[in-house]
Amino acid sequence: MENGVQSKLRVVALLFFVAATHYPADAQEAPAPIEFFPGSKVFPLFTADGLSHQFSVSRVTDNRDWIAAIGGSIPLAELRLPAMTMQGSVAVTIFNRLIKTPGHLTVYTIDYKVDIPIDFRFSELALRVAAGHISSHFADDAIELLGKKSIQHVNDYVTLAAAYDLAAIHGYVYAGCNYSYSTVPIPNRPWLFQVGAEFANVGLFNEVSMYGAVDVKVEEEVGWGSTRSFQLGFKLFQRHNYGLRLAYTLRMGYEDRGQFYLSQETRNLLSAYIDF
Repeated sequence: MENGVQSKLRVVALLFFVAATHYPADAQEAPAPIEFFPGSKVFPLFTADGLSHQFSVSRVTDNRDWIAAIGGSIPLAELRLPAMTMQGSVAVTIFNRLIKTPGHLTVYTIDYKVDIPIDFRFSELALRVAAGHISSHFADDAIELLGKKSIQHVNDYVTLAAAYDLAAIHGYVYAGCNYSYSTVPIPNRPWLFQVGAEFANVGLFNEVSMYGAVDVKVEEEVGWGSTRSFQLGFKLFQRHNYGLRLAYTLRMGYEDRGQFYLSQETRNLLSAYIDF
């Protein structure tokens, strides 16, 4: 996996180098068309998606489980043209499922997700093309003593997605798909389709706003079953991409965790997010 990620990063760097060195010479007096580590992202977050790159902690109120996500998405370079902004990023997150028992905390599952996206912004419209990898594991082989049998669950994929800002809903809508060119344990079921929205970003008072979000994924790997997420929350101290969110999420359908990808359940989550 490491060699594959390195090669994808080299491709992103080469694209921006070529674009910057071929920019017209008469633009030298204008603001630099290329910026490294830009402060804003051109493609929005899939807010209610349980596998969005994030830094968060969630309490599953239906049992004693906790979900911790450590990661995020960082823009590496941005190319600004008169009608378009192009941005390359790297996104990495580790998703942990934790079991809290009196006096003890057990790390149950660990899922690793890496994406290398290139995003394009045209006014209200944003487009994304990305290459990604996800692998899912039990955190400790001793968990099998509880009767849980580990599997190899690996997914290499490419993503195409679009998002559109809508002033009428004070937010945006999005849609996209993943095509998995390498999957374990079930091959030849490559498609995942996803739609969603974030809406009603309404200020309540200084530094606090309220929002809603919905996300639906339909996946061929589980016989075109779905995962539906509905989220209601508050945003605090927003600064460009940065801020704090507190949210309630109702998630129904197939599991995001690869070790249990054939399982269905309903989960109620109370979460805190640090966006960056």
